[in-house]
Amino acid sequence: MDTYAVYYQRPTTGFTFLQRDDLTVADLEKTHALVKKGLRASSKDAVFAKMQGENWSPEGQAIPLIKSLGLQHTSMSVNDVLCDPQGNFWQCMNLGWRQIT
Repeated sequence: MDTYAVYYQRPTTGFTFLQRDDLTVADLEKTHALVKKGLRASSKDAVFAKMQGENWSPEGQAIPLIKSLGLQHTSMSVNDVLCDPQGNFWQCMNLGWRQIT
């Protein structure tokens, strides 16, 4: 198992579930909020599965965290980002992942 960090897209920075092509690591603090670090998973797809609301917040446990970060979604979705154990950042796409620099 590897350790990942997960960032969710902020609603105040052009939030959309339409795939974005303008995400960069340099702007990540402006466009996204760190939701979870130290998440143990076997792959990026396993991170996606673990970060679905029904898995990590089945009874709404994450709602206070989500609200405190100014976010509006509990489940990982298109344009959310993860950082892999090697320090690479990956954008969640409609299908699969795209590395961002």
